[in-house]
Amino acid sequence: MTLSFEQIRELVRNAIQAPTGDNHYCYVIEMYSDSVVYELDDKLFRRTFAIVDDQVTLGDATEVKRQVEYIPLQAASKILAAVGDPASDDYGYQWRVQVIEYGPGADGRINWPRDPLVAAIGLYDGARVFALNDSQHQAGGKPFGKSVREIVGWLKNPQDTGSGIEADLFILKSAKWLRDGLIDSHERGNPTLFGLSHDVTGKAVTKMVAGKKMKEPTVITAVEVDVVYNPTNNGQFLRMAAAIQAGQEEDAMLLKLLAALQKTRPDLYKQIQEGMDAGTVTEEQALQMVAAATVKDAGGDESNEKLVAAIVTSLKETLATGERDEVKELKLMACSMTLDRELTASKLPDAAQKTLRERFDGKVFETTELQAAIKGTKEMLDIVMGSGAVIGAGEVRVGRESGEKLQAAFDAMLGLQPAEDLRGVPAFTSLRAAYVEMTGDTDVTGVLNPQQIRRMQAAYGDLTFAYALGNTLYRRMVNDYREVSDFGVSRLVGPNIRNARDFRTLESIRIGYYGDLPDVDTDTQDYPDLGEVSDEKIEYALNEKGGIITINRRMIINDDLRSVQKIVSRLPRAARRTLAKRVWTLFISNATYGGDSKAIFHADHGNLGSTAYAIASALAAKTAMAKQTEPDSGERLDLRPVTVAYPTDLYGIVKNVNDFNPQAVTVDNGNSMYGFFKPEGLVEVPFMTDATDWMMFADPYECEIVELAFLNGQQEPQMLVADNPAAGQMFVGGRIQYRITHDYECECTDYRGAYKAVVA
Repeated sequence: MTLSFEQIRELVRNAIQAPTGDNHYCYVIEMYSDSVVYELDDKLFRRTFAIVDDQVTLGDATEVKRQVEYIPLQAASKILAAVGDPASDDYGYQWRVQVIEYGPGADGRINWPRDPLVAAIGLYDGARVFALNDSQHQAGGKPFGKSVREIVGWLKNPQDTGSGIEADLFILKSAKWLRDGLIDSHERGNPTLFGLSHDVTGKAVTKMVAGKKMKEPTVITAVEVDVVYNPTNNGQFLRMAAAIQAGQEEDAMLLKLLAALQKTRPDLYKQIQEGMDAGTVTEEQALQMVAAATVKDAGGDESNEKLVAAIVTSLKETLATGERDEVKELKLMACSMTLDRELTASKLPDAAQKTLRERFDGKVFETTELQAAIKGTKEMLDIVMGSGAVIGAGEVRVGRESGEKLQAAFDAMLGLQPAEDLRGVPAFTSLRAAYVEMTGDTDVTGVLNPQQIRRMQAAYGDLTFAYALGNTLYRRMVNDYREVSDFGVSRLVGPNIRNARDFRTLESIRIGYYGDLPDVDTDTQDYPDLGEVSDEKIEYALNEKGGIITINRRMIINDDLRSVQKIVSRLPRAARRTLAKRVWTLFISNATYGGDSKAIFHADHGNLGSTAYAIASALAAKTAMAKQTEPDSGERLDLRPVTVAYPTDLYGIVKNVNDFNPQAVTVDNGNSMYGFFKPEGLVEVPFMTDATDWMMFADPYECEIVELAFLNGQQEPQMLVADNPAAGQMFVGGRIQYRITHDYECECTDYRGAYKAVVA
């Protein structure tokens, strides 16, 4: 039975801990193919191991210390494929690239583990891509620096693929030479003519990986990428990998020799080990020293070069012969771990994974060979699914066994995360394949025969293609809606969100305030009646928003999944913008305040100014808001503005007033508004078209400003099938239509937390 990585890890951990008892817990720090580093009783140890028939044999434990340093690290990357329509003028300016592949680097100096790279994946989003000149490429440590003139693009949408990190490379229009070269090299059959160098700065440790010392990052603090002129194509990469593996085997052989020498000649072992650690003794010189000592111990002349050389040759041959079987076992173990990892990440059906496992299990193979086989299997399955062929003898279901699994495949196709128990369901990679698999309508006619109807009902019950696709589109729209910026609405509304059960008029009551509590002498007086306070009533009714989107038969026939994705990706922004515009328009248009039928910003309200934004006018607005008084009591509310809203034209002056403090000769000439607003409190409102007007708002948690009501508390837009096809009919008029509804309304509930300057 082939053991997984976790099973090997647990076997080794249990073997180490067994002699110590349950009171001493062994924590595995790092796991390699032939050795393990672990923590026991607050100390770190390293020891070799071997597993035969699930039985673990351990070598001697050696105490080690953790060595940490900050260093720049490099690795080669791959440019995979261009993104976009070849007929478009923008074609070739976006590429999918493999930024880094997990595991030992091709230079044999650095090992790239998955965990710290995934932890720093956010640093890859927006990472700059440079094209350096020859002297910069060849100079160690890049002493010449990097200029903005050498920036050719940036990375976006980084993704952990399980075997490495991929991202989209966006090329600047100023680097058209790079775009043209990439297109030309790919179209003419040399896709690896260009490559990428992955540069990071971070915290690293020195470890033994397969018997060879390598640097390994533990914390990554910065990421940059360089375009390189000497990429590694498949042939070069394979030859380089073979050379590295050979070097690792030689290192492992030397370590075995030194381990034996430590027991018989500890003095010589110490001399060789210290010299190798200091870099003054090479591996060849170490063998020479061992051979000379062997001649001397036998009573010969250690200066006899021919005799020493003969012994060195004999040592090499003996070590190589003795290690050959062990090296093969290490390779098989590494390949077994790779097979488990790649098959799990592939999300292929169990039957397909079983076929691939039988093909590769127990063999030494390259990771690229396995990945190519997985890709070919996925393409074959897409063709089979797209043809409507039935999978499995005697089955009437196509591919998946239930509506839940089918829905999970739809969700994964549009980038949604299915439920945990359905994450193994393969995603549809094609809109047409999804339609054909569900309906059996291979020609996409839109009309099903009785046999196809019975087949679909048996497999999926009442679920139809329109509803399955609609459910996925709706979930994708809701997810995106929650992630899209709300254009600053939350800074006005705060917690003042209301649930409306119907479209009838809503009332919002603003209660007045009591004055100071009077003194009471309970010996002679009763507690006085504090009287009634006034109220201000605001009335409004919900407003209906919505529309129709269409998925037509042509999109499915043409397999135009990108068009469907674009349609659903545009909706959340449109809905957010429409809602935001509804809220901001109350203040931009200076709507009527329902409490007294005057404009929100009015001289009688003490919240209307006319001076251009500057230090003095901002201070005046702050003062005016602090002087707002409680209804009835007349006491000051002492409100503090937390948001300044302004048009794009005023960005510079608003930013300068908040972030700079030019101090003159006297203190009173300084900037009293310096740093008054937090960065998130500077809100650039795209709906403000007057280039000089500006507004300030208090904290909605301290003073209600706007009340926002949603029908039945549904804050996100809803999506419903607009037309319900009859049985056997997939489309109405060659299309499926979905109705988008978003029912809400807002109203200003108190003018006291708002201030506006209308500048002539």
